[in-house]
Amino acid sequence: MSEQTLGNFYLSCDTMHRELYSVLIYEWQEIALDWEWAERAIALGRTSIAKERFLSFFCLQPGENIYPAAITLNTDHWREWIGQEETDAFLRDIKAIHEIQHKQRESIFSIVDPGHLSGPAQQQLRDVIRRFGMRLPELVPA
Repeated sequence: MSEQTLGNFYLSCDTMHRELYSVLIYEWQEIALDWEWAERAIALGRTSIAKERFLSFFCLQPGENIYPAAITLNTDHWREWIGQEETDAFLRDIKAIHEIQHKQRESIFSIVDPGHLSGPAQQQLRDVIRRFGMRLPELVPA
């Protein structure tokens, strides 16, 4: 993307990911959480005054060339910020969604092509992410 705007980000996504990502960003903002640019992606997270930085929990990747669109998260960061138990519980919830394709490479966990899931599976994914977001203020105080 030559210019970092939501419009340009959405244009870099296929139609199905554009729809899913726009809803995820809207729902994230609706529960008073933050997002920011992460290179060619959008990071959903929380600004922590205690940690003096933005903590990126999800990175919405539009997909490029040979790389599929994905929602990625760094499990090492998650374990540092919210602990092993919370991280493992979230990953179990994601893996329990029937159609989810995921992969892990070192500390990066990827939900592959989430925009191409069926409507019910996308709703389950959104629900899991939203529930986590609603708990985030208690897990990572400002």
